[in-house]
Formats: sequence, structure tokens, C-alpha cells
Amino acid sequence: MTSVAQVFRNRVIGVIMTGMGSDGSAGMSAIFRQGGLTIGQDESTCAVYGMPRVCAQLGVLTHVVSLSNIPAQIIYAARCLRRA
Repeated sequence: MTSVAQVFRNRVIGVIMTGMGSDGSAGMSAIFRQGGLTIGQDESTCAVYGMPRVCAQLGVLTHVVSLSNIPAQIIYAARCLRRA
């Protein structure tokens, strides 16, 4: 994720979903710092609210949505990026 953020900057969409630990936080932080879109799965739909929690605590999530709303967020963002 970090390499993608460095190359594509604000044209990146990062998604962090259910899981233990903090594995994705560095990459999601890099995407966020470059102006990319970061989406995190909400606590109520996570089996394990570990990785999304860390990103939320770091303040690097642009949107926090339910699992079922993640695809719509990605589609909307991709359409917006295409127009930019």
C-alpha cells in the first residue's frame, strides 16, 4: 500500500476490513497522507475489529461503513476518480 500511495498519491483507494492486529495501518496511513480515499469496515459488521480500529484510532479513515456498503463506496469513488 505504501508504494502505491507514493506512486499514485490521491488516486488510490485503500480498504481495511475485519482482522486482528495492525497490519494495514502503515499502508492506510500512507494513502491517507497522500490524499487518497481510505475506507474502513465499521465495528458492528466486523468479526474482529482489530485492523479497522487501529486505523480509526490513528484518524486515517476517510469513511467508515458497513461491510455491505463497502462496494458502493468503491464504485462511487472510482467514478469520481475517473472524472478527475
